[in-house]
Amino acid sequence: MKDYDWKGHIRDAFGDLCNTEWRMNFFSPCADTEEFLTSIWKMTTDVLEGKKIHVVIDNKDELYVNSGPSSFVLPIDTWEDWDDGESGDQLEGSEMQLPIKCWIHTMTLGDAYLSGDNWKTVRTWQPFMKSVVVLGDNQYLTLNMDNYREKKHTFQAKKVYFGLLTEDVKSVMDVDVYIDELEVKE
Repeated sequence: MKDYDWKGHIRDAFGDLCNTEWRMNFFSPCADTEEFLTSIWKMTTDVLEGKKIHVVIDNKDELYVNSGPSSFVLPIDTWEDWDDGESGDQLEGSEMQLPIKCWIHTMTLGDAYLSGDNWKTVRTWQPFMKSVVVLGDNQYLTLNMDNYREKKHTFQAKKVYFGLLTEDVKSVMDVDVYIDELEVKE
């Protein structure tokens, strides 16, 4: 799979997302957006064998895709001339346009979190960035940057885990009590 066009795969998944009736919302992703995010994670694990992937969606809905080793952090001072060092990922004749709609990146150890260097990037770019998504193994963390500007340095974040719901899972409402109440009403 080393010769697989993983950047093209991510771009195709994004194109599919743009052609849906849902509007892109990276803070509260719909199923179509989650499918796009999953395609990025799958490229990290299945094709790049654990390398980090960074995807930037600019104000024109153009994608800039980059990868590096698991220790790779997006250089905050080079987004204007972003290049992956191999083939170049700057779109021909196109410069990244601010504000950045979303910065998406994978955390190869599997847990979706913001490292210290990630926080430095977030704080530096917060005036020019709308959202951040960190992808982990069956989870993602989203960060609403608009909230940061409006709420005086408070970030609104959401972390989502994927898994199978089984009958033995209890929630705030005890399932057995609920079932008993339904049986009494019948």
